[in-house]
Amino acid sequence: MSSYLNENRCLFGVCICPKTYYISQHSNIIHNGSLTLPMIGAILYDLPSLRYVYCFIFICLALIGLINNIFSIMTFIRERIQYTICGVYLIFYSLFSLLLMILIMTNVIIAVYYDKYIFRLWACYGYPYLSTVTVYISMLISSIIVIEHVCHLYFNFDPFRSRKQPVQITLLFLLLISISNLDKIFGRTLSIDEVGYYSCSYKDFSYKYWSNILYYIYIIIPCFIHFTCLICILLILIKRHPLRKVILYQSYFTPSVFIIFCMTLNGLYLYLFDFHLTYSSGYLIRLHIGFIFLLYTPQLFTYMIYVMPNDFYLKEFYQIWFYRKLCCCFYNKKRHVQDFEVLQFLWTKRASLENIKTISGFGDILIPSEFYNKI
Repeated sequence: MSSYLNENRCLFGVCICPKTYYISQHSNIIHNGSLTLPMIGAILYDLPSLRYVYCFIFICLALIGLINNIFSIMTFIRERIQYTICGVYLIFYSLFSLLLMILIMTNVIIAVYYDKYIFRLWACYGYPYLSTVTVYISMLISSIIVIEHVCHLYFNFDPFRSRKQPVQITLLFLLLISISNLDKIFGRTLSIDEVGYYSCSYKDFSYKYWSNILYYIYIIIPCFIHFTCLICILLILIKRHPLRKVILYQSYFTPSVFIIFCMTLNGLYLYLFDFHLTYSSGYLIRLHIGFIFLLYTPQLFTYMIYVMPNDFYLKEFYQIWFYRKLCCCFYNKKRHVQDFEVLQFLWTKRASLENIKTISGFGDILIPSEFYNKI
C-alpha cells in the first residue's frame, strides 16, 4: 500500500489499486474494480480543482431532469391520458426518472462528504443498486411503450384497456430487476486495511460477469426492441400515408431514436474502451463520465422526447394550472407594457399638436395638409 501512497493513488481515504495488487495481497481473492462507483471514482480521481465544476454540472443536469419529469407527470396524470395504457406506463416512467434525478443529486453530497463512513456505504451499496434499478426499469418500460404503439397501429389494440395490466407488468419488472441486481449489494464489500484506507470492490469475478450479463439483458435487448418496432412503425406509416406526412407522426418514433442513439454510444464506448481509472489520463476520465451520463439522458429529457413531439400531450400540458397561470402572468405583463407604450405615444402626439397651435396663434402660418395627415 505504501507504493500507492507515494504515487498519490489514495484520495479522501479511498485507495485505487490495480487488480494484481489484490491478488498478491489477499491470497488470490480477486477484488475486481476497487472503486465500485465509476462516476464518483472518476470525480475523486480527477483534478481537485474540477470537483466543484462536476458538482455544478450535476446540479444543473439534475434540475433539468427534475423540471422535465415534473412537467411530464403533470401532463400524464391528466384525465384523458391517465386512462390510456401508454399513459399509465408513462406515469411510471416519469416517476422512476424523477427518482433517478434525486439520486444524481446525491453525487454532489457524496463527492463533498466522502470522508464520512455513512456516505462511503451509500456510495458502495445504495447508489449503485438504486440507480441501476431505475435505469433498467425505465428502459423496459420504454420498450413496452413502443410495443404498444406498434400494436395500436397494426393490430388496432384499444388504448383504453384495463389499467391493471400496465400496473402488474411494471411491478413485475420492478421485482425482477430488484432481485437480479442484488449483486450490487451482496457482491461487493467495503473493506479497510491496516493503514485505515477504504476500498469498495467486487468479491469475485463472477459478480462482474453477472453485471455484464444484466447490462445486455436490460439495455441491449430493449434497444433491439426499439429498433425493430421503429422499423415496423415507419413501414406502417409509409404504407398508409405519403412520405412527406410521416413526420407528422413523430411522436411514435422520436423517443426510440433518441434512446437508441444514447444507448448505442454508451455500448460502443464500453465495447471499444477498456477503462482503467488508475492508468487513464484526465481526458479519458472526463470522457468516461460523459458516456456514463448517456445512460441517464433519456430520463433527463422525458418531457422533450415524450410530450413535445406529441400534439395531443402538448395540448393537455397547455391545460394544466401551472402553465395557464404562467401564461396569464406573462400576458398581463405584456398587456401593461403595451398600454404604457400607447399612452406614451398619445401623450407625445398631444404635445406636438399643442406646440403647433401655439405657433399658429402668433400669425398666419400656413401648415401643409400633408403634415396634418402625418399627425
